[in-house]
Amino acid sequence: MLNNLESRILALIDEHQAELIDSLQQMIRFPTITPAIGARAEGKAYRQHQKFIRTLLDGMGLETEMWEVDASQLEDGPGRGVIANREMSGMPVVVGRLPSSGTGKSLILNGHYDVVPPGDPALWASDPFGGEVRDGRLYGRGAADMKGGNAAMLFAVDMIRRAKLTLTGDLTIQIVPDEEVTSMGTLAACQRGYTADAAFIPEPTDMKILVAMRGSVYGKITVTGRAGHAEMAQPHWSEGGAVNAVSLAAKVVQALDFLAGDWRTHPDRQHKYIGADFILPTVIHGGEWEVTYAERAEVRFGAMVAPGHGNPLEEIRGALDKLRDADPWLAAHPLELSSGPFYYPAEVSEEEPIAQLGAATLTEVGIAPQLRGFGSLTDAIHLINYSGIPTISIGPDMQTIHGMDEYIETAQLVQLAKLIALLVMRWCGVN
Repeated sequence: MLNNLESRILALIDEHQAELIDSLQQMIRFPTITPAIGARAEGKAYRQHQKFIRTLLDGMGLETEMWEVDASQLEDGPGRGVIANREMSGMPVVVGRLPSSGTGKSLILNGHYDVVPPGDPALWASDPFGGEVRDGRLYGRGAADMKGGNAAMLFAVDMIRRAKLTLTGDLTIQIVPDEEVTSMGTLAACQRGYTADAAFIPEPTDMKILVAMRGSVYGKITVTGRAGHAEMAQPHWSEGGAVNAVSLAAKVVQALDFLAGDWRTHPDRQHKYIGADFILPTVIHGGEWEVTYAERAEVRFGAMVAPGHGNPLEEIRGALDKLRDADPWLAAHPLELSSGPFYYPAEVSEEEPIAQLGAATLTEVGIAPQLRGFGSLTDAIHLINYSGIPTISIGPDMQTIHGMDEYIETAQLVQLAKLIALLVMRWCGVN
């Protein structure tokens, strides 16, 4: 049941919703595309976006700081996924802090402003970075993932401030880069010492409460063969004959599939909201010439694990060791396993007060609350695992994220702002 103050804030959001829509349009018009691994942010879009955000936060009376992350200075550890040589310059973090009397509970509102590439703009019905509104939908890259959520949370706090209400718990707002690749923007904020009693991220979740997400590691298995003419009979390899690395790579794929099947049926590899752990071969490269035995092949894979499980590389290595033990060539020419960083999975209990409050605020805005998991990760992994902060996400529909003609329903954008306003007021407390 809404009280008078809450009803007043929701009415203000309705009254000024055109400002919310305009703010999101302006954010989308900064093409803050996530740089690929090995690349860096080019142009001025990132800094201009963050100057825009900082101006908004300053205007609300928050104490702000803006800095650029030096990845080489981040403290790495199991699951954090630090890529020390990642060039983060030109992609600032902005944090705004609203201190309080300290009698209420503290809260972090977190959101990333980097977006995935739009693909071919010609396939979009309108400019991917135009923020066009048509038929009740606001289109643009990042509209749902997740500049829409960022706009909603900033607007919600602005409405609370405009109503001359004072929060009794500290509020921190973090707008961070690089979630789509490394999540080091939020990790940097965590390592800078920002903390709170709970955190909220308006990532797209189909307006459900995200309480669990997978961890992941991506890797490569290199297979060594021996070249030889494909149209000539070959002696046994021990007598100098050719060995087909592509055929051996097929055995590697079978071994990974067998391991995936074991995970899929093992009770300890299941999760209530995410399902079973899995491993998936995704890319095979091998051979150079169609009439030559392949002397080298590579199998790339992704392995996803639910909360409660660590880096699965040793299990993968064990599966490869079984191949080695059954094949004398592989015993003499071992498979090479390499990988990128491991990102830890994360979850919060559905009994956490912030999860319970998320359910209550969903009910207040007319949505039946549902809990969910997500097969990928978000920046919540660092808030939960590194900082020990119970963190949930509730945000817009996911249907068009990372695709062409990404959009957010303007009515849902307003609804999300109302939900965040209620969550902030009820968590932090107001005078």
